[in-house]
Amino acid sequence: MPPALLLFGRNAGFVVWLELKGKRRCSTQDWVKQYALQRQYPITAEAFDVMELYGLDVTKQPYLARKKLLFELLERAPPEIQYVSFTFELEKAWEDVKRRGAEGLILKDINSAYEYDRSYRWLKLKNWKFQTVDVVGYTLGRGARAPFFRSLVLSKNGKFVGCAGSGPNDWELRQLKDKFADAQGIAKPFDIGDDYTALDIKLKVEVKYYKHTDNGVMRFPVFVRIVS
Repeated sequence: MPPALLLFGRNAGFVVWLELKGKRRCSTQDWVKQYALQRQYPITAEAFDVMELYGLDVTKQPYLARKKLLFELLERAPPEIQYVSFTFELEKAWEDVKRRGAEGLILKDINSAYEYDRSYRWLKLKNWKFQTVDVVGYTLGRGARAPFFRSLVLSKNGKFVGCAGSGPNDWELRQLKDKFADAQGIAKPFDIGDDYTALDIKLKVEVKYYKHTDNGVMRFPVFVRIVS
């Protein structure tokens, strides 16, 4: 591989560690975490774009041209650097995402240049999952949410499953605030790493989320509606 190749970095790739069975363990750009994790897990770089080659900026080339260049460059690369493939079979890819419980797809304009900022030529299609959970409390609101709450503290089958702050509209914020005002405070059933008010309340809400972590907590939960 050429020494002047810029394959990945903050905007063009990410670093993961693989367990011995090949299952992805985690992803981070924190060099301290990288150093600690590489001592425990084999390190693998996944490259999905190329930005510079031999000092030449290739970000203006079309996406497919950059992918072809990247593939050719990685043909002789060590196994620690893996090429991230693409497909035109969107329905099949989406079914695979749902089957594996993955987070989603990135849809890209095949003629697009590389862009460092958000762009409508690169879109994220999220594989949201939905479930009904119990509200056991709330964290204090800040800024514009100071009169209401910052996030709902949620549980499922008696276990903490996360906090949802985004999602409710103004009317739902007022509804939830009124329900909290009528509920009695109780001792905190969970330590969530943040201060919150626990309530004796029979309140169920529907949330959407990406996936569960290994300890059963939802990733990026978003409030959808009050169930009962």
